[in-house]
Amino acid sequence: LTLEELQQLKDGRGRRLQRRRPRMIEEPDFKGEDFSLFQLASQKCLEEGHIVQILDIIPNEKNKVIIKCMGWNPISPIIRCILCYKEEDLKRGECLKILDLLLEVNYYY
Repeated sequence: LTLEELQQLKDGRGRRLQRRRPRMIEEPDFKGEDFSLFQLASQKCLEEGHIVQILDIIPNEKNKVIIKCMGWNPISPIIRCILCYKEEDLKRGECLKILDLLLEVNYYY
């Protein structure tokens, strides 16, 4: 996705997604735009069913700082993703793994 495409993303109700400032960013190389771009790209991956890519991104040490800064912002898209799939669907289990990883990063990192 290009930056322009990411800026045009809308939530499930058709409202344009708002940019949020990170609570704190410990890496000097990160900017507010990086935070917004990362969050929007992650949400778009969830919406399009590219859940495995998110599972690969979260455990990466380089991404943990920005994921921690996102706090609970990703919870709503993940819950929507979980509710989209039936219990026996593999993607639902992958969404639950994402939720576990977020809890781990936010509490233990």
